[in-house]
Amino acid sequence: MTTDVSALQVESTQVDARFRVPPGYERALRFGAYWTMIISPYMVLYLALVIFSGLQNDSGSMAAILEFAGSSPVAFIATAVLDGLFHVLFFVTVIALFILLRQAYPVQASLLLVCGTWQMLMGFTKGLISSFVFTSLGSAYLAAGTALRAAFLPTATAFDGLHSALQWMDSLGVMCVWILVSLLPRSTNLPRPVRWLGWIMAVAILAPDPAFLLVVFLSPFWLFLLGRWMLRLTAPGERNLP
Repeated sequence: MTTDVSALQVESTQVDARFRVPPGYERALRFGAYWTMIISPYMVLYLALVIFSGLQNDSGSMAAILEFAGSSPVAFIATAVLDGLFHVLFFVTVIALFILLRQAYPVQASLLLVCGTWQMLMGFTKGLISSFVFTSLGSAYLAAGTALRAAFLPTATAFDGLHSALQWMDSLGVMCVWILVSLLPRSTNLPRPVRWLGWIMAVAILAPDPAFLLVVFLSPFWLFLLGRWMLRLTAPGERNLP
Protein backbone atom coordinates (compact mmCIF):
# COMPACT_ATOMS: atom_id res chain seq x y z
CA MET A 1 0.00 0.00 0.00
CA THR A 2 2.87 2.35 0.77
CA THR A 3 4.40 1.64 -2.62
CA ASP A 4 1.16 2.54 -4.38
CA VAL A 5 0.92 5.88 -2.57
CA SER A 6 4.53 6.73 -3.48
CA ALA A 7 3.89 5.90 -7.12
CA LEU A 8 0.82 8.12 -7.13
CA GLN A 9 2.82 10.98 -5.63
CA VAL A 10 5.56 10.66 -8.25
CA GLU A 11 3.00 10.55 -11.05
CA SER A 12 1.20 13.60 -9.65
CA THR A 13 4.49 15.51 -9.42
CA GLN A 14 5.33 14.70 -13.05
CA VAL A 15 1.94 15.93 -14.22
CA ASP A 16 2.17 19.12 -12.15
CA ALA A 17 5.65 19.79 -13.53
CA ARG A 18 4.32 19.87 -17.07
CA PHE A 19 5.35 23.01 -18.91
CA ARG A 20 2.60 25.59 -19.32
CA VAL A 21 2.21 29.26 -20.23
CA PRO A 22 2.81 31.78 -17.40
CA PRO A 23 -0.50 33.31 -16.27
CA GLY A 24 -1.37 36.70 -17.73
CA TYR A 25 0.67 36.33 -20.91
CA GLU A 26 -1.76 34.36 -23.06
CA ARG A 27 -2.66 37.28 -25.34
CA ALA A 28 0.97 38.32 -25.88
CA LEU A 29 2.02 34.76 -26.63
CA ARG A 30 -0.89 34.26 -28.98
CA PHE A 31 0.23 37.37 -30.85
CA GLY A 32 3.81 36.04 -30.95
CA ALA A 33 2.60 32.69 -32.26
CA TYR A 34 0.60 34.26 -35.10
CA TRP A 35 3.45 36.66 -35.82
CA THR A 36 5.90 33.76 -36.13
CA MET A 37 3.64 31.92 -38.56
CA ILE A 38 3.03 35.06 -40.64
CA ILE A 39 6.74 35.83 -41.12
CA SER A 40 7.61 32.20 -41.88
CA PRO A 41 7.84 32.66 -45.71
CA TYR A 42 9.92 35.86 -45.41
CA MET A 43 13.29 34.42 -46.46
CA VAL A 44 11.87 32.64 -49.50
CA LEU A 45 10.09 35.82 -50.60
CA TYR A 46 13.26 37.83 -50.05
CA LEU A 47 15.28 35.42 -52.18
CA ALA A 48 12.69 35.76 -54.94
CA LEU A 49 12.96 39.56 -54.67
CA VAL A 50 16.75 39.47 -54.99
CA ILE A 51 16.54 37.23 -58.05
CA PHE A 52 13.85 39.41 -59.59
CA SER A 53 15.82 42.62 -58.97
CA GLY A 54 18.87 41.21 -60.75
CA LEU A 55 21.27 41.99 -57.90
CA GLN A 56 24.31 39.75 -57.97
CA ASN A 57 25.90 40.12 -54.52
CA ASP A 58 29.24 38.58 -55.28
CA SER A 59 32.59 40.01 -54.14
CA GLY A 60 34.12 38.71 -57.38
CA SER A 61 32.00 41.16 -59.41
CA MET A 62 32.29 44.29 -57.32
CA ALA A 63 32.03 46.48 -60.39
CA ALA A 64 28.61 44.99 -61.17
CA ILE A 65 27.44 45.67 -57.60
CA LEU A 66 28.55 49.31 -57.79
CA GLU A 67 26.87 49.74 -61.16
CA PHE A 68 23.62 48.28 -59.82
CA ALA A 69 23.76 50.39 -56.63
CA GLY A 70 24.50 53.55 -58.59
CA SER A 71 21.99 53.07 -61.39
CA SER A 72 19.15 51.57 -59.26
CA PRO A 73 19.62 52.98 -55.73
CA VAL A 74 16.01 52.41 -54.68
CA ALA A 75 16.13 48.71 -55.59
CA PHE A 76 19.51 48.27 -53.92
CA ILE A 77 18.41 50.02 -50.71
CA ALA A 78 15.23 47.92 -50.65
CA THR A 79 17.13 44.64 -50.91
CA ALA A 80 19.70 45.73 -48.29
CA VAL A 81 17.15 47.01 -45.76
CA LEU A 82 14.78 44.07 -46.26
CA ASP A 83 17.69 41.72 -45.58
CA GLY A 84 18.27 43.35 -42.21
CA LEU A 85 14.55 43.69 -41.53
CA PHE A 86 14.16 39.93 -41.17
CA HIS A 87 16.31 40.02 -38.04
CA VAL A 88 14.07 42.69 -36.52
CA LEU A 89 10.94 40.67 -37.30
CA PHE A 90 12.54 37.51 -35.93
CA PHE A 91 13.36 39.36 -32.70
CA VAL A 92 9.63 39.58 -31.96
CA THR A 93 9.53 35.77 -32.03
CA VAL A 94 12.50 35.67 -29.66
CA ILE A 95 10.70 38.01 -27.24
CA ALA A 96 7.66 35.71 -27.31
CA LEU A 97 9.91 32.74 -26.52
CA PHE A 98 11.52 34.68 -23.68
CA ILE A 99 8.12 35.47 -22.16
CA LEU A 100 7.07 31.86 -22.54
CA LEU A 101 10.19 30.37 -20.94
CA ARG A 102 11.37 32.96 -18.43
CA GLN A 103 9.46 31.56 -15.45
CA ALA A 104 10.04 27.82 -15.98
CA TYR A 105 13.48 28.00 -17.66
CA PRO A 106 15.08 31.37 -16.86
CA VAL A 107 18.58 30.42 -18.07
CA GLN A 108 17.41 29.27 -21.51
CA ALA A 109 15.11 32.29 -21.78
CA SER A 110 17.93 34.74 -20.96
CA LEU A 111 20.28 33.11 -23.47
CA LEU A 112 17.59 33.30 -26.14
CA LEU A 113 17.08 37.00 -25.44
CA VAL A 114 20.82 37.73 -25.63
CA CYS A 115 21.27 35.82 -28.90
CA GLY A 116 18.10 37.34 -30.36
CA THR A 117 19.24 40.86 -29.51
CA TRP A 118 22.68 40.17 -30.98
CA GLN A 119 21.36 38.89 -34.30
CA MET A 120 18.96 41.84 -34.59
CA LEU A 121 21.64 44.47 -33.96
CA MET A 122 24.16 42.85 -36.31
CA GLY A 123 21.61 42.13 -39.03
CA PHE A 124 20.02 45.56 -39.18
CA THR A 125 23.42 47.30 -38.91
CA LYS A 126 24.56 45.24 -41.89
CA GLY A 127 21.55 46.34 -43.92
CA LEU A 128 21.96 50.03 -43.06
CA ILE A 129 25.68 50.05 -43.88
CA SER A 130 25.08 48.39 -47.24
CA SER A 131 22.23 50.73 -48.16
CA PHE A 132 24.20 53.91 -47.42
CA VAL A 133 27.75 52.98 -48.41
CA PHE A 134 27.20 51.09 -51.65
CA THR A 135 24.68 53.54 -53.09
CA SER A 136 27.08 56.44 -52.44
CA LEU A 137 30.03 54.56 -53.89
CA GLY A 138 27.91 53.41 -56.81
CA SER A 139 26.88 56.96 -57.72
CA ALA A 140 30.48 58.15 -57.53
CA TYR A 141 31.60 55.11 -59.52
CA LEU A 142 29.22 55.86 -62.39
CA ALA A 143 30.09 59.58 -62.35
CA ALA A 144 33.83 58.89 -62.56
CA GLY A 145 35.64 58.32 -65.80
CA THR A 146 36.75 54.92 -66.97
CA ALA A 147 40.29 55.51 -65.74
CA LEU A 148 39.15 56.48 -62.22
CA ARG A 149 36.58 53.73 -61.68
CA ALA A 150 39.22 51.21 -60.66
CA ALA A 151 40.10 53.43 -57.67
CA PHE A 152 36.67 52.79 -56.14
CA LEU A 153 36.97 49.02 -56.19
CA PRO A 154 39.37 48.60 -53.20
CA THR A 155 37.12 50.77 -50.99
CA ALA A 156 34.03 48.85 -52.06
CA THR A 157 35.82 45.56 -51.44
CA ALA A 158 36.75 46.68 -47.91
CA PHE A 159 33.14 47.55 -47.11
CA ASP A 160 32.02 44.27 -48.62
CA GLY A 161 34.34 42.53 -46.19
CA LEU A 162 32.69 44.43 -43.32
CA HIS A 163 29.30 43.41 -44.69
CA SER A 164 30.40 39.76 -44.77
CA ALA A 165 31.68 39.95 -41.18
CA LEU A 166 28.39 41.41 -39.94
CA GLN A 167 26.51 38.78 -41.90
CA TRP A 168 28.45 36.03 -40.18
CA MET A 169 27.79 37.58 -36.79
CA ASP A 170 24.04 37.86 -37.32
CA SER A 171 23.97 34.33 -38.76
CA LEU A 172 25.70 32.98 -35.67
CA GLY A 173 23.14 34.74 -33.48
CA VAL A 174 20.27 33.12 -35.38
CA MET A 175 22.07 29.78 -35.26
CA CYS A 176 22.34 30.01 -31.47
CA VAL A 177 18.58 30.63 -31.27
CA TRP A 178 17.94 27.50 -33.35
CA ILE A 179 20.21 25.43 -31.12
CA LEU A 180 18.76 26.78 -27.87
CA VAL A 181 15.24 25.99 -29.07
CA SER A 182 16.30 22.50 -30.14
CA LEU A 183 17.78 21.90 -26.68
CA LEU A 184 14.62 22.83 -24.77
CA PRO A 185 13.59 20.16 -22.22
CA ARG A 186 11.19 17.43 -23.24
CA SER A 187 8.63 18.74 -20.76
CA THR A 188 7.94 21.64 -23.14
CA ASN A 189 6.45 19.15 -25.63
CA LEU A 190 8.31 20.91 -28.44
CA PRO A 191 7.56 19.05 -31.70
CA ARG A 192 10.36 16.82 -32.86
CA PRO A 193 10.43 18.37 -36.38
CA VAL A 194 11.23 21.75 -34.80
CA ARG A 195 14.21 20.24 -33.00
CA TRP A 196 15.55 18.43 -36.06
CA LEU A 197 15.03 21.36 -38.42
CA GLY A 198 16.91 23.59 -35.99
CA TRP A 199 19.91 21.25 -35.98
CA ILE A 200 19.85 20.85 -39.76
CA MET A 201 19.79 24.60 -40.35
CA ALA A 202 22.54 25.17 -37.77
CA VAL A 203 24.81 22.76 -39.66
CA ALA A 204 23.80 24.17 -43.05
CA ILE A 205 24.58 27.76 -42.08
CA LEU A 206 28.15 26.75 -41.23
CA ALA A 207 28.62 24.82 -44.46
CA PRO A 208 29.84 26.49 -47.66
CA ASP A 209 27.39 27.71 -50.27
CA PRO A 210 24.99 26.63 -51.66
CA ALA A 211 24.13 25.07 -48.28
CA PHE A 212 22.58 28.37 -47.23
CA LEU A 213 19.74 27.67 -49.65
CA LEU A 214 18.78 24.83 -47.33
CA VAL A 215 18.34 27.39 -44.56
CA VAL A 216 16.18 29.57 -46.79
CA PHE A 217 13.84 26.75 -47.75
CA LEU A 218 13.66 25.07 -44.32
CA SER A 219 13.18 28.20 -42.22
CA PRO A 220 9.50 28.65 -43.24
CA PHE A 221 8.67 25.18 -41.91
CA TRP A 222 10.64 25.79 -38.69
CA LEU A 223 8.97 29.13 -38.02
CA PHE A 224 5.47 27.88 -38.85
CA LEU A 225 5.79 24.79 -36.64
CA LEU A 226 7.28 26.88 -33.83
CA GLY A 227 4.35 29.29 -34.05
CA ARG A 228 1.87 26.41 -34.01
CA TRP A 229 3.53 25.04 -30.87
CA MET A 230 3.31 28.40 -29.10
CA LEU A 231 -0.31 28.78 -30.15
CA ARG A 232 -1.17 25.30 -28.88
CA LEU A 233 0.28 26.15 -25.47
CA THR A 234 -2.22 29.01 -25.11
CA ALA A 235 -5.18 26.65 -25.50
CA PRO A 236 -7.46 26.16 -22.45
CA GLY A 237 -6.01 23.70 -19.96
CA GLU A 238 -2.42 24.56 -20.92
CA ARG A 239 -2.21 28.13 -19.70
CA ASN A 240 -1.38 28.30 -16.03
CA LEU A 241 1.73 27.25 -14.25
CA PRO A 242 1.10 25.23 -11.09
